[in-house]
Amino acid sequence: MKQWNWGILGLGNIAHEFAENMIQLHPIYAAASRSLSSAKAFQEKYGTQKAYGSYKELLEDEAVDIVYIAAVNSQHYRLILDALDHGKHVLCEKAIWGNYEEMKRACELAAFKGLLLCEAMTIYHMPIFKEIRNMIAGGKLGKIKFVEAELGSLKEDDPSNRFFNPQLGGGAMLDIGTYGLSFVTYFLSGRITGTTHMMKPYPTGVDEMWSIALATDAGEIGSVNLTFRAKLPKRGIIAGDKAYVSVMNYVRAEKAVIVYPDGTEEEIRCGETSRALQYEILDVEQALASGDFTGAYMDCTMEVVKLMDRFMRAEGLET
Repeated sequence: MKQWNWGILGLGNIAHEFAENMIQLHPIYAAASRSLSSAKAFQEKYGTQKAYGSYKELLEDEAVDIVYIAAVNSQHYRLILDALDHGKHVLCEKAIWGNYEEMKRACELAAFKGLLLCEAMTIYHMPIFKEIRNMIAGGKLGKIKFVEAELGSLKEDDPSNRFFNPQLGGGAMLDIGTYGLSFVTYFLSGRITGTTHMMKPYPTGVDEMWSIALATDAGEIGSVNLTFRAKLPKRGIIAGDKAYVSVMNYVRAEKAVIVYPDGTEEEIRCGETSRALQYEILDVEQALASGDFTGAYMDCTMEVVKLMDRFMRAEGLET
């Protein structure tokens, strides 16, 4: 397989984790920060071939094939468009964006240019979830009835933190909500026909807590519960009429437990939590190599963006 020249835009914590995983697969071509000194420090740590003191310089490098956008949420859309305009494939950190119509335009631009655009959502790439989907297709769980996801991230009660800053794309939906919605919609088979929700805001105006319900034309219900100021388990459940599957740490899961009606349990293991970002990278590179972009799951991402947009607009929280 061709070695793709990756460029990383934004060098915060998630970019470091991404780089640590990428160098276990192959070298990183370039990295860019708004500070050249930061880019050079990143280069020294991870051995990137190029270091740039602006995003523009990296995007103008013709050797860059694909960019990984790791900047704050509020910069995602502009950087996606800039990268596509420069002819680069794009993997953007979650949440990719919260405005559905704008993301439709970005997808149309990517398609027009023959470029890959996708979100860095680990759920779509973990081997355990591909295994569970195969089990569902084989009838092991029976007809799926209910899918739920919970995630509570106990952020420090600090209004100055970016998580609570509306100008930086703060709020529970754009930070953790995308995980819960991605898990639930990934396993619901039907078309979503109805939604309802409750939201509680934080004093800065961003969304602090959500309880969301989805209904599908296949007779399924999906449920997502989120909070920024309390701890909830990272737990996902897919329930059918023959058995249910419980998945802890569903964001980067490596095991799950099947529970049958008589109470017996069966553990399944597939993949490794520590390699979550590597699976993501490998799936994206396989999509680029094959020209079949379905393996990048942008259709799943767009379903989630549509839902986020609907809920946030309903609460006056437009991106």
